[in-house]
Order: sequence, then C-alpha cells, then structure tokens
Amino acid sequence: MPLAPQRPFAGPPAGLCAGCAHRREVRNTRGSVFTLCERSRTDPAYPRYPPLPVIRCAGFTPAGGGGRVA
Repeated sequence: MPLAPQRPFAGPPAGLCAGCAHRREVRNTRGSVFTLCERSRTDPAYPRYPPLPVIRCAGFTPAGGGGRVA
C-alpha cells in the first residue's frame, strides 16, 4: 500500500494573529516561520513573538482595515 504524500509541517495555528493587521510573518534561513506582532514595536504590553495560538488580544485589528471586531 503506497504511503500518502507528507505535507510540510505548517506549525501551530496562529489564532487571532492569522487575521490581524499587525501580524507579520518572519522566516529564518532554515525555513522556520514565526509570527511577529508589529504592535510590540510601540507598545511593550504586546510580545514581539506571541505564543500561539492567540485566543484573546486587546490589540487585535482585523486585516484589511475596518478597525472593528465582529
């Protein structure tokens, strides 16, 4: 029986960060992907690289504008 093709590990789900306007993906030379919170640049209350998945965040802003949480 042939084995199913393996997909590369995508990492943990980002939770709220996945749809946040302040999220930036950072890749290192080994191919690892990290979620950088751009709010951390101006507000020390936000971690630079938050532990994922993020399920609550006072600074969440939906990507694409809007500025309101549904």
